[in-house]
Amino acid sequence: MLNSLPRKLMLAISVWLLGALFCVGITLNITWRLEDRGIAINEAGSLRKQSYLMLAMVQAQQTQTLPQEISVFEKKLANLADLKKRPLILGTQNLQPLQAVQNGFTPFKNKILAAAQTSQTSPQLLTDTRTFIASIDNLVKSIETENTHSIKIMRMAQGILMLMAIVSAMLSVLLLNRLVIRPLSKLNQGIQKISDGHLDTRVHIPTHDEFNQVSEGFNHMVQRLQDAYQHLEDKVKQKTADLARTNQELSTLYEMTAFLHKAPSNKDTMTVFLQKVMQLTGAPSGSIRLLNQEGEHMDMTAHINVPPALLANADCTDAHACLCGDALFEPDFVIYPMESADPQLLCHKLQLDHLTVYQIQLREQTLGLLTLYYDRNQTDPHQELPIITLLCSQLAVSIENNRLSLRETQFAVVEERNIMAQGLHDSIAQSLSFLNLQLQMLETALAKNNGSKIAQHMAFLNTGVQQCYDDVRELLSNFRLKMAHASFQEILNSVIERFKMQTPIDVKLQYASAGQDLSPQQQLQLVFIVQEALSNIRKHAKASQVLIDFSHQNDHINLLIRDNGVGFDTAVNKEHHGHHIGLSIMQERIAQIQGDIAIESAPNHGTSIHVSIHPQ
Repeated sequence: MLNSLPRKLMLAISVWLLGALFCVGITLNITWRLEDRGIAINEAGSLRKQSYLMLAMVQAQQTQTLPQEISVFEKKLANLADLKKRPLILGTQNLQPLQAVQNGFTPFKNKILAAAQTSQTSPQLLTDTRTFIASIDNLVKSIETENTHSIKIMRMAQGILMLMAIVSAMLSVLLLNRLVIRPLSKLNQGIQKISDGHLDTRVHIPTHDEFNQVSEGFNHMVQRLQDAYQHLEDKVKQKTADLARTNQELSTLYEMTAFLHKAPSNKDTMTVFLQKVMQLTGAPSGSIRLLNQEGEHMDMTAHINVPPALLANADCTDAHACLCGDALFEPDFVIYPMESADPQLLCHKLQLDHLTVYQIQLREQTLGLLTLYYDRNQTDPHQELPIITLLCSQLAVSIENNRLSLRETQFAVVEERNIMAQGLHDSIAQSLSFLNLQLQMLETALAKNNGSKIAQHMAFLNTGVQQCYDDVRELLSNFRLKMAHASFQEILNSVIERFKMQTPIDVKLQYASAGQDLSPQQQLQLVFIVQEALSNIRKHAKASQVLIDFSHQNDHINLLIRDNGVGFDTAVNKEHHGHHIGLSIMQERIAQIQGDIAIESAPNHGTSIHVSIHPQ
């Protein structure tokens, strides 16, 4: 009931207020009674005066107004009789004297009226008057006695009220000290001790109010603070270990990412990756299996400490068999405890504890599986999940990049073979066709024994063989061109020097470059265009001078190849010049670097080839 400080304070205030109201009520009541009794005393005193007045009127024989005086006396006596009905004003001890006055007034009135009629005042009348006035005095005295008693009671109530004020003040101080000041002082002392580092401090307030709850909360807070302080070192060590582990994981992720992006995606790379993962997770053995293109079979690409029985097991490479096959259709990773697995499984028979299978996945496409084999319980198999999943995703990126690189290389090889085939067709194939025609004509001349024709065809055959030989040497020289660690200007000079060794044609190079370096693909295709143009000049142009002008200014690259040879009519040979002199090869090569090529030529006015591209 009184377990709350506000309730205790309200109870104390209520008790004090009731006591104060009681005392104030008593004093107010007594004050009202004293006022009414003063009126009664005045009325009673006026009766005595009125009695003497009536006697004096009789003695002086002035009785004309005597009836009025008697009437006034009767009214005052009636007023006193009315006061008799209010016992708080006239107590029981005043009723008998009042009754005596009322009983004595009627004889006294009769005697006064009789004396007024006879106009004689007898000694007996004086005696009766004194007796009647004595009864009035007795009434006044009794009222005054009651007044004195009421005043004593009022003084006692006032004294009690003063005593209550003093006692309430003392009790307020005591209660305030006991209920508020002392608990607050204990809490303040506890806070000071906590501030000084005494974390074993406890505050006990043996009350059943809010301060008891505050002290319990304070003790609970200090206990938690003490526990936190005591275990702070352990927590710092734990956080330090976690931070070191995170740094190790980030370092491993960075190291493996850099390694995977530099190394080829082969068995050795997979083995190094698997070693790193096993070192990170503490797994005693592991394997990496990659899906084939059909998604039906998994190749054991890398494995470490895997039991030979598992390596020879066909189910371990089947994409739809055993637990690992099921893992292909699960998100991210799966943990398979052997205790709940089929006892007929080979992993269960080899007494493995559990398997952890991670998907090697890229953009929701599963490329293979990383499987870790444990022969003992792992504390927290989920702890390594984020870093292993990230490493697997990086491995998937490396595998996919390697595959894309292989495809790009294959496409480049196929494309280059097509260009080589076209080059062979434009040079070697045409020369061989010419030689075949001359051999047929030689056979006809031999059959007719035509000596002049035989000599002519033999001369053509010698020329054709030499031309074919020169074409082969030129193609081999062009295909063996080395471009590594050389500037584009040096490469052009090398091509020109080799061309001068084959023909007496004078070649002049004008080179101006103020832009960024050409990409390897741009250099390669431009060199092939220059070689093809020089080859056509050697075979067909009959030129004595060639100008090669290269300029690279701002964002524009221009290449001009001009000779002073016989030229040709572009309108007449528009449909055949590509296959006849290899111009289609140059058009295909310039298209690979998003450039444009234009050919200007006229009979006996030479030929100009204009090439323009933008840097990639």
